[in-house]
Amino acid sequence: MPFDVWVLLAILAAAFVLFIGGWLRVDVVGLLVLSALALTGLVTAQEALAGFSSPAVVTVWALFILSAGLTRTGIAHQLGRPLQRFTKGGEAMLMVVLMVAASLLSALINTVTVATILLPSTMELARRSGRPPSRLLMPLALGCLLGGPFTGISTPPNILVTDALRNAGLAPFALFDFTPITSVIVATGIAFMVLIGRHMLPSKSGDADSRTRRKIGATYQLETHIFTTRIPAGSVLDGRTLAESRLGSALHVTVLGLQRLGVLMLAPRPNDVLQSGDTLILHGRPEHLQRYHASQHLRVEPSGLIEGRLADRLQAAEVLVPDGSPLVGSTLAESGLRRQHRVHVAALYSPDEGEVKDLQRHRLAARDRLLLQGERKALEELVRLGFIAEMRFIGADRVKALAGDRTRLMAVRVPGGSVLTGHDLVESRLGNAFGLTVVGLVRGGELLCMPSPDEKVQADDLLVLQGSARDLEILEGLQDLEITEQSSGLLADLESQQVGVTEVLLSPRTSLAGRTLADLLFRERYGISVLAIWRKGRAYRTGLQNMPLQFGDALLVYGQRSSMETLSRDSDFLVLDEAAVQAPRLEKARIAVAVMLAVLVSAILGLVPIAIAALAGATLMVLLGCLSMEEAYRAIEWKVVFLIASMLPLGAAIENTGAAQMGAAALIAAVGDLGPRWVVAALFIVTVTGTQIIPTAALVVLMAPVALSTAATLGISPHLLMMTVAISASSSFASPLSHPAHLLVMGPGGYRFIDYVKVGVPITVLSFVVSVALLPVLWPPYE
Repeated sequence: MPFDVWVLLAILAAAFVLFIGGWLRVDVVGLLVLSALALTGLVTAQEALAGFSSPAVVTVWALFILSAGLTRTGIAHQLGRPLQRFTKGGEAMLMVVLMVAASLLSALINTVTVATILLPSTMELARRSGRPPSRLLMPLALGCLLGGPFTGISTPPNILVTDALRNAGLAPFALFDFTPITSVIVATGIAFMVLIGRHMLPSKSGDADSRTRRKIGATYQLETHIFTTRIPAGSVLDGRTLAESRLGSALHVTVLGLQRLGVLMLAPRPNDVLQSGDTLILHGRPEHLQRYHASQHLRVEPSGLIEGRLADRLQAAEVLVPDGSPLVGSTLAESGLRRQHRVHVAALYSPDEGEVKDLQRHRLAARDRLLLQGERKALEELVRLGFIAEMRFIGADRVKALAGDRTRLMAVRVPGGSVLTGHDLVESRLGNAFGLTVVGLVRGGELLCMPSPDEKVQADDLLVLQGSARDLEILEGLQDLEITEQSSGLLADLESQQVGVTEVLLSPRTSLAGRTLADLLFRERYGISVLAIWRKGRAYRTGLQNMPLQFGDALLVYGQRSSMETLSRDSDFLVLDEAAVQAPRLEKARIAVAVMLAVLVSAILGLVPIAIAALAGATLMVLLGCLSMEEAYRAIEWKVVFLIASMLPLGAAIENTGAAQMGAAALIAAVGDLGPRWVVAALFIVTVTGTQIIPTAALVVLMAPVALSTAATLGISPHLLMMTVAISASSSFASPLSHPAHLLVMGPGGYRFIDYVKVGVPITVLSFVVSVALLPVLWPPYE
């Protein structure tokens, strides 16, 4: 054996060990192989660098850009929608559907193109089904490769062997001559993956976006804080908007989605109207919903018995805030009127604005007029202290004229075992959540008017609440709600191409430190919800609106990606995951489809080589605004590009040294006398072994003359051996280097070299068994 063949074998062996061991990145191993081939003189400098301008390399990186264009314009999502109906099924069913779809499409379209089109759809499928991408991406690639040889024009090996027969003066293969054997191999491969192969697949997130989403989910424990509830028939919430329902403020929850008649609407708006039968997907603490459910923690009772006693002690007065009052410049919370003086502000009128709707945020000013409620002694004390002036006690009619319907009364009992027991009135959230005021508390038969917000609630207390009829009805309506589902699978349904969740940080130069989300009108300004705030190693989910922001805070936000894009442009915030805030360019969807169709048609009809078609299509995607140049660069898996470019010179080295012909001739000579099946088996082994490291097209060119020569020498049908070469060259399952479809999914799936070996070798063996068994039957050796 020539010395240069020994050198080549040594390089191949070293590369194989490094690939299997995984100690170095695969692209680094590829560059080492390229350097060794050039330095040992097995290839010329021109041959060593030719891989970087190879049509295969250009095709691969251009297809990455085309795939990104389909994703950014929403087309990939639409293509994957028919498959999404299977997301709730088992993994086996999902795998069968995906592999069948990929196999059938590969019969019509170039295998690499099918992988490119289905890659983003499969990523979406994995996300929605709650599975790591690594569980589905390799089955996708295998489905494409298994179905590739279905027709005479669907893969390069089929086209090349057909041309070789024609050039040799023999009858070429017809379009569907490859279909019978391919159908059996496809069925066998899918059956293997469903029954055995899927248990060999890794369970990990490969691409950065998937890892980021999983990290966010784990950090904030999203799966344990997402649950559903259903609006029952006849609920008072029917016909109310989300804002009017007070779900967020009362239960400390965020409504992430609303499902109605089987249609899921993500990130519903505050003015969306609820209907009976709606299922709401909520984020928060389930115990806050359970606090009000089924009168377990608050039981409504008739208020008639207490109204008379309360009316005798509770007075209403119309007053003026004078110049120099200690109240000037303060909010109601800062004024201490309720906490220190046991007085409630039922209405507030400003000389400039008229009636003030948002009492909590208004800062009191001189000449403001207030409607106060409290015991006479407490009201007169405020006059003595100079807080108020011009006090005039008024009757029920005047109170109703000033405060409208906000003075209705309701009595609620706190039963034993209520979660409210032991907590003060502020923690009960009856005020902030419902706009209700606890104006009285009956304990042991004694009535306490205007109890302090710090008053601890005890079992069997009777709370007298004041508010509008609508607010009182909402409290009753929330008692009808109960948790219908709490499952980790809910999280997968809550993101789409237009709605997402991500994490934002306060910028080092922010001016927002010390201010609350309520001060910023965050929801109103940006149109997105804050689910949690991460501070000093823990996630806060309650009281977020009134929590002063601090440097180092991270906000978990949810909403429309277009709104997040607006947030990312605000200098006060830093968005950690840029991909999460990219809203799809739906207006460019038709352009992206037209570009992709033009690429496919021109390649299928042979108008231009696929590399040129893909390159022109990628350029048009950028030129026509489907994605930016920066996005195009980010879409390319550069590790894959360098790996292919580095390994392509191996084919030239094998051809230069004559290693392929030597091996094939020796093996066939050894089995030539054992019969046609042994010849088919030997030819299959040689070809399929070579295709793991040599581009299939180059390998078929090398093996076709060997097959024709062997057929002529042994008197065997050339069609049998040429079909063997085509099928074995397409059985490139056991190495990521064997086909660009494998390389396309390597990065997103986070696969290692050994992952392809574990799954691909058994499928290659099955393909070998099927071919050796059926090919001599379908193509009799002696015609």
